[in-house]
Amino acid sequence: MNIIGDLYFDWQDLAHGRDCPLPVWEPQLRMDQGFRGRLGHSEVPHECAAEDCRHASLFRRFTLRLVCRSCTRIHILTGEDVGITRTTTVAYGYGQQALEMEGLWLWPGERTSTGTDDEPREWLVTRTPREPVTPEDVAGTISRYLTAGYHRRWQASAIADPTGAYGDEQLRWARREGEYATVAGAAGWIAAQYQPQTIEVAV
Repeated sequence: MNIIGDLYFDWQDLAHGRDCPLPVWEPQLRMDQGFRGRLGHSEVPHECAAEDCRHASLFRRFTLRLVCRSCTRIHILTGEDVGITRTTTVAYGYGQQALEMEGLWLWPGERTSTGTDDEPREWLVTRTPREPVTPEDVAGTISRYLTAGYHRRWQASAIADPTGAYGDEQLRWARREGEYATVAGAAGWIAAQYQPQTIEVAV
């Protein structure tokens, strides 16, 4: 399960050539076996039974090639011990349109279990329709939890504060409110935190 910030923050776009007339990547994946060191005629490749062995002679590796036939730019990404997951934007969270609610835009995180869960477990909240790419773009978060009686509730956080009492290493907040029965209720609370405050002064 990904933390919602990992779905949106610290990703880099792979650049096309300048003035590329049709900037479309054509992705291709290749999987094969790599070999560490030199294998002599009398040597047998090391095959350790330990699942976490990192000194095996043979290892799985991948090459991901992104080709743009328009600007002729190619990005080649390589690595080893790769795990490949195939999923959908609905299950993964990232890649969907934001949900506009209470004058805010809600960006979904992952679902806990695909097919049985009708809502993401977390939302990033922005005050503009621009997709968040850094923590500074986020105005609040909405997170789901279960009460002691197994009722679904939503908790809202707002007002970014690096020394705030709420949040994690990526996002910290000065204010938090919980016990909302709906995402809309939590979004409404976040929206209210950014409204001008009226103070009555006795004359």
